[in-house]
Amino acid sequence: MKYSLKTFLKFKEYLQIIALWIAAFLFYVFMTYSMIDDAFFITRKIGVKDFLLSEITGALTVGVFMGSILFVLQEFVYPRFFHNYGILLTTLLRSLLFLIVCFLGLLIVLELNKVHYIRINNWFALQVNAKWLICFTVYCLIVHIFITLLQAFSRRLGSNYFKNLLRGNYMIPVVEYRVFMFLDMCSSATVAEEAGHYNYSLLLQECFTDLSEILVEYNAEVYQYVGDEAVLTWKVKEGFKRQQCIELYEAFAVRLLGKKELYKRKFGLVPRFKASINEGLVTVAEIGQIKTEIAYHGDVLSTAARVRDLCNDYKTNLLITQSFFEQLTSFDQDNFTAIETTILRGKKRPVTIYKSFD
Repeated sequence: MKYSLKTFLKFKEYLQIIALWIAAFLFYVFMTYSMIDDAFFITRKIGVKDFLLSEITGALTVGVFMGSILFVLQEFVYPRFFHNYGILLTTLLRSLLFLIVCFLGLLIVLELNKVHYIRINNWFALQVNAKWLICFTVYCLIVHIFITLLQAFSRRLGSNYFKNLLRGNYMIPVVEYRVFMFLDMCSSATVAEEAGHYNYSLLLQECFTDLSEILVEYNAEVYQYVGDEAVLTWKVKEGFKRQQCIELYEAFAVRLLGKKELYKRKFGLVPRFKASINEGLVTVAEIGQIKTEIAYHGDVLSTAARVRDLCNDYKTNLLITQSFFEQLTSFDQDNFTAIETTILRGKKRPVTIYKSFD
């Protein structure tokens, strides 16, 4: 299941990259067509339909070619050499390498055409000269930079977060029903003091990288990282399975334990995380002008944060609220037991808290 899901997501990303390149080259074709006068068609004895068909076919072919190269580079080359640089420098270095690979690919195709191993019927590809090559190279560079920056911001902000910002879905506040998980490192103050702030930051990077590896599998979104805490959220729709929230926490704990030797070698400890889960209605709004952010407001979040703080008191790493517990299936409810109905700090209404059987 894990393998098939990752394969599907990679294939989806591959198709998206190809679609962007095809769209870019179709735009190039129609811009070129708009600058051609009737004398061009008369001189070359070609009809407009034949010309457009040839160019569109070429755009589709080159789009698939460029998209495939970019996808292969992203999967097997870029992560090895360009993962420790900022967005701007990474984009420039990737673009340079991409152009070199594409240029070599173009030379190979043209040479194969010369020896009649393959045949190119595209008008502009047959008229390769220095001027055309420079213009085409600059255009490809611009397209590659655009796609790379688009992907970089999408990954940095989160796919759903980025899409919502682009669409302006929350410029007017919207009420949604969501599940929230507050995930916090156990004994973080002690760990930070022993490790030092620099090694502690490296530790958090490693932990949250491991967390990121499993987020998509359990349909979770990262709302925000706050110090050593990650706030995850799920939008509740028809057919939503709350068990996946619990499974994510368990998978994260297993993942950290599975890498205990690595963590011990690099940091001298094996990190553990405690978590709380709550659900309910929240208001979602796009806030800020200088720095824009999609923020969630509501009692659901503050309650989840207060419950998370009680993990140490009840000597457990996972606590859930009654509102989340009541929506679980009876089978999943059997894995939890009520421990107390309490009034949380800063709250007026009592909340029943459940802990998992360790």
